[in-house]
Amino acid sequence: MPTHNAGAGRLPTNLADADSDDHLAQHGYVVLPGGLGRGGVADLAALFRGVVAEVGQDDSGRFMPSMMIERPDLRARLWDGVRAITAPVVGPSFLPATTEVFGGSFVSKPASPNSVREPHQDPTVFDETTYPSLSVWIPLTESTADNGTLRVLVGSHRMGNHVRPPDVDSFDQEVRDIALRESVTVELEAGQLLVLDGQVIHDSPPNRSAGERVAAICALRSVGASMRMVRSEGGANEGTAEVYEVDTEVYRSQSLIAPDLSRARLVGHSPYAPASRADLEGSRAGEHRSAASDRSR
Repeated sequence: MPTHNAGAGRLPTNLADADSDDHLAQHGYVVLPGGLGRGGVADLAALFRGVVAEVGQDDSGRFMPSMMIERPDLRARLWDGVRAITAPVVGPSFLPATTEVFGGSFVSKPASPNSVREPHQDPTVFDETTYPSLSVWIPLTESTADNGTLRVLVGSHRMGNHVRPPDVDSFDQEVRDIALRESVTVELEAGQLLVLDGQVIHDSPPNRSAGERVAAICALRSVGASMRMVRSEGGANEGTAEVYEVDTEVYRSQSLIAPDLSRARLVGHSPYAPASRADLEGSRAGEHRSAASDRSR
């Protein structure tokens, strides 16, 4: 299987463009050259609007992931539709036979002061000691600071907290405060491809514009990786989590709040705890060492 040289402690992320791959490794995100194009953006918008027409427009004014839609058939429609529309463009952005688009969803940020998305890491979906956890974020309109585009805390993907239950904060208040102060704003044109490491801390401010901001999310999987779902023990701040191996259907159509794990295989139990400032500073030290090593070669 072809890969770039991952280097010590670095999992191969396999972007075809070596400079983009290095940027992703160093920063936890990268904006790829090119994009989806107007036709692809229009197709994604039509897919999203078609489902909204069936379920009704959410009027809460809050950030809304489409994976929270109650009807499983509609979640599955979006999952399959995002994959079909984006895979022909996103797939070739990676080295052959390394990475696949296996599904997708949408996130909607209405024009509302309540639409803020607080700093967070994505929940664990793969064994991140073996495989990277990547996604591609594609805005359907221009995404700016005014309408609540993404902000990223550079380098935070190396904190090492690989077990992140979805119902527990994966880092402490001090790290959150640092993220709010120091994260960088990533502004994008409609259809641009933003690759995110699921471990990087990211957030988005309220949408202060006059219109809704919608983005599609491509779920990516390294060839050979099995999917995981991590469950905390009763939502405890730290402890030992159950780690299950699950099939794609759990993420494609099931409720992520109360998934059916009756057919899932319990892989084992893993400790988890919120990442601290020391973890964040260690990740940044690793970034600086890596950069210095790159310059010395």
